[in-house]
Amino acid sequence: MSSCKHEILTLVQIKNNKLRCRHCHLTISADELSNGCCPECLDVHKVRRRDFDEIVEVGKDTIRYCCERCGMVVDC
Repeated sequence: MSSCKHEILTLVQIKNNKLRCRHCHLTISADELSNGCCPECLDVHKVRRRDFDEIVEVGKDTIRYCCERCGMVVDC
C-alpha cells in the first residue's frame, strides 16, 4: 500500500482519434499518419494502403486522473 495521499491530481486527456489498418491491424493515431497510408504496410510490404477502421473507445464517459506525486492513475 502506498503512503501517498494523492492530493495533487492532474486530468489526463483521452484522445479518441485512433485508426486500425484493415490489413496489418496496426493501431495508430490519425495525427501520426504523415502521408495518409499505413507506415507498417509501406515498410514491410512496400504497399501504400489507406484502408482504416476508426476505433471507438468503450467507456467514453470515464474521466482519468493521474497523481503528480506517485503516478497512480485513477478512473472515475
